[in-house]
Amino acid sequence: MKLGWILRVFGFGVLAAAVALGVLLAALGEDVRHVVFAHPLWLLLGVVPLAALIVRSFTAPRPATMRFSRKRSLERVGGGFAVHLAELPDGLRFAAALLLVLTCARPQSTRMTERVEHEGIDIVIALDLSDSMSNPMDGRRGLGLDRLTVAKQVIDEFIRRRPHDRIALVGFGAHASTIAPLTLDHAVLRNLIVQVRLGVVDGQETAIGAGLGVSLNRLKESQAATKIIVLLTDGVHNADGMDPDTVAQTAAERGVVIYTVLMGQQTGDRSSVDAGQLERLAGATDGYAYLAEDTQTLETSFQDLLDKLEKSSIEGEQIRAELFYWLLWPVILLLLLDVTLRNTRLRRFP
Repeated sequence: MKLGWILRVFGFGVLAAAVALGVLLAALGEDVRHVVFAHPLWLLLGVVPLAALIVRSFTAPRPATMRFSRKRSLERVGGGFAVHLAELPDGLRFAAALLLVLTCARPQSTRMTERVEHEGIDIVIALDLSDSMSNPMDGRRGLGLDRLTVAKQVIDEFIRRRPHDRIALVGFGAHASTIAPLTLDHAVLRNLIVQVRLGVVDGQETAIGAGLGVSLNRLKESQAATKIIVLLTDGVHNADGMDPDTVAQTAAERGVVIYTVLMGQQTGDRSSVDAGQLERLAGATDGYAYLAEDTQTLETSFQDLLDKLEKSSIEGEQIRAELFYWLLWPVILLLLLDVTLRNTRLRRFP
């Protein structure tokens, strides 16, 4: 009796699972040859539904009996076709368990794949946050916007026009600090730029070398074919620590291009600016040095920079099309059919 019950449930379950899989295979067509399992070891769980079936056959209570005074009359009536389907609900539940095991193994298609990638380059903007950035952009105190405000506006527009680039922001004064790492989340980056203020770092000195060094470290793990550092400053390197020319040589060896932008109208004090050094930094990496004395020329400089930048493609992880959800629908339908039959045509009394 127990063996017979197991075989009937097993037969119904295998048949139901085969029908469900047959429909799915027909829907896949030739793509079925490209189906693989991301976690094939999960298929070993297929023994669990079978083991549960065997255990249940020994632990399930005996079916209820009912006395009937006219046995011969009852035998003439017969059990009907439904008697042969008594184990069908259990078989449907068994089939759903088998398909669920296949779902856990994560079937995927190697044909319907895509590779996550973005077109663009990796850019680090090194922004001078020394105290002199509070001076007016046009050189006349009390008139116009200060250099930092103008720089933030131009940088914000630059980011808006480079939607496919990963961009980072580094601020430097007497030392340098990363404000935002390389990211494609430009909304967050632009919000951070709005919040940039003087005083975030010690602004009594201008450590261009440190700013370039931190920017170069931001690009250390970059896979982009083109890596850029855009240096915005209004002064000269006058802090201890890393030498800008040495950092530029390292950048050149790593294939990083440096573009420099000297901001603001310069006074007669030549000790406060070294345009020649900025030209050397850019020249060492095949970059370009810009001189922006007012807002318009700063915007023009960035427009020219936009025109110079090329696109590259950074390939990400290859992603296969997931097929596990194709199996979830048959699982749900089989369970719904199981519940329906148990409460309607194949309901047991008592």
